[in-house]
This record gives sequence, structure tokens and C-alpha cells, in this order.
Amino acid sequence: MSISAEITNRVQEGRLHLLQPIMAPDEGASPRQMYVNEEIYSLLVGPWHNEEWEERCGYLRADFDRFMQGGIIPIAEHPLLGGKNAYMRQLFRFREEVWEIRSRDPKPSIRVLGRFADRDVFIALNWWHRTDLGGPTDRAWRDAIVGCKTEWKKLLPTYEPKSSGDDDDYPACISNTYLV
Repeated sequence: MSISAEITNRVQEGRLHLLQPIMAPDEGASPRQMYVNEEIYSLLVGPWHNEEWEERCGYLRADFDRFMQGGIIPIAEHPLLGGKNAYMRQLFRFREEVWEIRSRDPKPSIRVLGRFADRDVFIALNWWHRTDLGGPTDRAWRDAIVGCKTEWKKLLPTYEPKSSGDDDDYPACISNTYLV
């Protein structure tokens, strides 16, 4: 069985949800796919505990649409250095294959961690308020990464994530990017 067949099975089971972009992709753009687990899906569809949180989750949904629409997105060139304006960042490249989507505005900033199942197919597996993660070497980041990898194993136990590639073809798992 292929990884795409396994993903389809998880969708049928209700353990993954394929998001559809709210707005159509730009002409000439290659749309990307995004799947989210139940926890992240509930962020997007509610119920929310107040109007402020509902609005914040709406901005997160807009950030996901930015990914799915296939336009050019900035990717951090290095896991721990620079890339302050990056939309996505790979965490500890070449070891973990865990990526974060950085939803910064409005506050509180949210980080969504996930892995690529194939080129341009992202599976979002857990999320955190950025303030709860501390600095780049704090234990909370390690716990978040381990949690992401654990969720992957629960959903797709026999498959490894798509490799981000080496320095010559980084990032091989996502198209239409530029490094910052």
C-alpha cells in the first residue's frame, strides 16, 4: 500500500482531514495539499471559547490557505539561524524532518508542526503557542518535535516522511519557495 492510500484511509477514519483552500489558487500556481489531524481541525472549525480565539483561529486558517494556494513562500535557510521572516522552517534539518508553519499575527503567535508525506503534501500534527516553546534549544521544542513524530507514527507507522533533501536541492519536499 502507498502512503497516499494510507492517508486516504486516515481521512476515511476521520483521523485526518484534507483542507480545501477558501480562495482559488493564483493562475499558474501549483496548489499544495494540507492534511490536519483532529486537534488542529477543531481549531479551524470550533467551537471556540471566545470571539478573540475564534478570530485568531481564522487567521491560522488564512495562513494554511497561503500554503495550499501554491504561491511563493519564504522558507528559513537554516533551522536555528536567521529566517525571521520565514513562513516555514525546518526544525533541526536532516535529522527530524519536522517543519513548523509560523502563524505570527495576531498575537498569540502559533506554531504548527508537521511533516511532508510527499512533495507539496503537508500533514499538520500538533500546535503550540509560541511563548510556550521558549528559546530554540529549550526542552519544550524537543518535546514538541517528539510529539509531532509520535503523531506521525500513530497515523502512518510504516512510512517515513519525505526528505527535505541536501544542500543542493533543499527544500526538496516543497515547491515554489525562496530561502531567507
